Amino acid sequence: MIAFNFALRNPWTHGFDNLWCRSYKTIFEHKFIELEFIRDCILVSFGFSWTVRQSHAGLDLEAGLFGYCVHFNFYDNRHWNYEKKVWETYEENLL
Repeated sequence: MIAFNFALRNPWTHGFDNLWCRSYKTIFEHKFIELEFIRDCILVSFGFSWTVRQSHAGLDLEAGLFGYCVHFNFYDNRHWNYEKKVWETYEENLL
């Protein structure tokens, strides 16, 4: 995992509001993109995270300025099985 985060928050502001959020399927199996626009107590923020071999692994980017934040996430929708070191699969038997 590689991660870098910086955030400077306004301590006198409280609250969170999700202004817009969408999730999109990609051409890759089990991969999704999520875009989000939120309002919170951020003055300045930047976040970068790249994860592998863990649940919902992928790229996560966030940038915020003066109370508004844009969040981009490219992730795998599967869970990681740490004991077997493989992605968990859920087979559904519909009768």
